[in-house]
Amino acid sequence: MSKPLHKDLSFWIVVVTLVGAADVAQLYFGLPWFKDKIISAQPAARTVNPAQVVDAFNQPADLDVSKKTFPWQAPRFNPRLLQDAAPQVVIIPTEYTAPSGGWQARRSNVVIGVRMSANYVAQSAYDWSSQTRMILPDQMPPGQFDFIAKQSSGALEALQAEVKNKLGLVAEREMVQTNVLILRLDHANAPGLTPSTRPVAQTQNQSGMYNFSFQRIVILSSILESQFRLPVIDQTGLTGSYDIRFPMIRRTPGQTSDALEQTKKIFIEQLGLELIESNAPVEMLVVKKVN
Repeated sequence: MSKPLHKDLSFWIVVVTLVGAADVAQLYFGLPWFKDKIISAQPAARTVNPAQVVDAFNQPADLDVSKKTFPWQAPRFNPRLLQDAAPQVVIIPTEYTAPSGGWQARRSNVVIGVRMSANYVAQSAYDWSSQTRMILPDQMPPGQFDFIAKQSSGALEALQAEVKNKLGLVAEREMVQTNVLILRLDHANAPGLTPSTRPVAQTQNQSGMYNFSFQRIVILSSILESQFRLPVIDQTGLTGSYDIRFPMIRRTPGQTSDALEQTKKIFIEQLGLELIESNAPVEMLVVKKVN
């Protein structure tokens, strides 16, 4: 009496061989992108030979290229990092130290950054333009982070959810009464503020001097906000592009009022602009800890 097929070892060897061959053929011929999809979703291997990578990208030797978990992590920004990255939303503690990292970039609603503190991650997630116009809780999450948000839609909303889950932070835009600096036109034809004749934006700062070409007045607001950590309200009414030249502002800890008085004098004499201390409602990004 012959043995039943399901108890015949040679039968099962043939079945397994045929099924395996069919699976391999299907993956190879029918789904050629399957392997690429798997690879792109996995963390990139750490760099084995950092010296080779430094030479290949012509970067300074003190940049650390070895601390890489995902393909988009890099000591310096390259536009291709955003272009080539697969759709994903990630926040992880950085392993980079200065001078590596320390950068962020955004394109429409896509953002990426390496070795940035939690306040910058929140700023990027909520598409906020100014650190000065942020109100932070007493204690922010310590450390620095690498992050990316890239999706066909809703990338920033997804990053906001990740900021809430990973960093325990949420934020809202609120009108807040606060100290401000108001910028007004005092007189025209000042030596350091002249209408541009060449439509080429340039920054050629010389020793101790700001030197901008074909720039709008908003650049002055940015400099002042960075220096004095106060919102600046532009009431100059100047809408054109200008060549701007004036001495650099030097502010040292404990000498803010002296530096501000010196800046007022520079702006009047060199730019014809009056800088006024005041108090006004300003839209702020208020960051809060999740209860």
